[in-house]
Amino acid sequence: MFDIQTYDTGLMSIDWEPAKYKTKAGAAKALYKALCKKCKEVGMDPKSEVWIMNPDEAKAHGYAGYAWHVCWESSPWYDWGCAAFANGKWGHCETYWGFDLGFYD
Repeated sequence: MFDIQTYDTGLMSIDWEPAKYKTKAGAAKALYKALCKKCKEVGMDPKSEVWIMNPDEAKAHGYAGYAWHVCWESSPWYDWGCAAFANGKWGHCETYWGFDLGFYD
């Protein structure tokens, strides 16, 4: 489990272990899956609430073209991304907005 202590809305625990991944793609895809699971647990539809972009999709969307991006903008945990800094063999992730993470190597 990965615990994210948000500033305003408390603890968000997700089934994600960032240190076990070797690539930023693997870490990002695993976070996406964990956020989809948490989204469903709180009664939301992950198909419309959570998204992931590979570097090419991210570049087309206006982000840097070398990072993966994972987002759950409507999460009930306000600014969860600000408190979710993680790293591993693959690099690190950091928030762009308060509700997403970009994965860099």
